[in-house]
Amino acid sequence: GGMGKTTLAMVLIKRVSHQFGAFCDIIDVRKIYGLHGPLVHKSKFYIKFLATNTIKICNLYNATKSMRSKLCRKRSLLILDNVDHVEQLEKIAVIRGLLGEGSRIFIISRDEHILKLYGLEAVYQVPLLNWANSLQLLCRKAFKFDHIIMSYYEELAHSILHYSNGLPLTL
Repeated sequence: GGMGKTTLAMVLIKRVSHQFGAFCDIIDVRKIYGLHGPLVHKSKFYIKFLATNTIKICNLYNATKSMRSKLCRKRSLLILDNVDHVEQLEKIAVIRGLLGEGSRIFIISRDEHILKLYGLEAVYQVPLLNWANSLQLLCRKAFKFDHIIMSYYEELAHSILHYSNGLPLTL
């Protein structure tokens, strides 16, 4: 936690979502699935993906069948954040091969094992920040500048950087 996975997903959404015919981001899959179960989880996904508020889903099988028929010809982008069980992915039942050509699915999880179980083609591990980027982030948050603004903060800043060890949330 705290690596910046969701932040990176938000940047990705802003930069590339306009290039796709259909786009869906579910930012907290774990929470939605945990609070409401698979039917509401599927409904939220379906409504966001097809950009409509008038759909009522009563059956997971029919929802999956209907979604696949509508999306099979669209280049789609799907971003699922905070996935913590393979079951959450299986209940959504979207397979890239059933989406239009050029579609992409991004699954964000703390557990690489979930991603491998689901059979993803590639896994990207978010690296810790290096010293320079850690210092820049700290300065932006603490001083609203990209550098230490007063020399007597330098020792404190270095102590904080050592403590955080490149973890953005700690900074």
